[in-house]
Amino acid sequence: MTTDQRIITAVRTANGAYVDGSLIKELLGDTLSSGLTITEFYGDKAYFRKSILEKIDAMEAEAYIPVSGSAYRIDESEFAYNKDSDQWFCSQGNQTVSRKYYKRKRKDCKSGFQEGHNYYFDVKICKSCPKHDQCAKKSARKILNIGINTLEFYEISQSQKTDEFKEKYKKRASIEGKNAELKRFHGLGRAKSYGLVSMSKQAKLAAIAVNLKRIAAIMTAKSSCFFEMFVRFRIHFVF
Repeated sequence: MTTDQRIITAVRTANGAYVDGSLIKELLGDTLSSGLTITEFYGDKAYFRKSILEKIDAMEAEAYIPVSGSAYRIDESEFAYNKDSDQWFCSQGNQTVSRKYYKRKRKDCKSGFQEGHNYYFDVKICKSCPKHDQCAKKSARKILNIGINTLEFYEISQSQKTDEFKEKYKKRASIEGKNAELKRFHGLGRAKSYGLVSMSKQAKLAAIAVNLKRIAAIMTAKSSCFFEMFVRFRIHFVF
């Protein structure tokens, strides 16, 4: 859905096992084929994925999607990153002195393996740290394990703390009002028939209905604005 005009540009229907963002390629394809140019993309945390961020970047659009805790697992109250020195700093003042790339097999990963970096903190400072037993546990020093995309996600997380991002992201709330309209006034709160085909038809017809209403409202507002400008011009001209 567009943010300002609130026009639905694409609809897809799936079963209850659907994961948000899985059909983003089809939804973007339908939207772009309509002739629209996407300059900004708004979504909730479910859309914060490397593959989706890359698609948005390929369109040269700006992504306004909050960082997801399942994709980015750094506790920023305990650790901060310095890009220039490629070092992590802990809340106790220690810093990493080296790093090592790793790649290991993981059955729960789509690619079959997991890769990232291990950052090693200064062992001397770690040993004398009051939080050593809690932080480093059984090892002599803290080893910070991060995924291959963590550094990129860290930069994104920092940009999302700005007032500009927070103000921009308010636009995403418009989709909730549209969802409520579809459910309360156009029957999408309950399926009218069985099967995905029937549900898909129902969803698309409902989308067409709310789009027609919205287009009529936009055109009416423009006509009223034009009429008001015309009247003001006439009055000014007469007097």
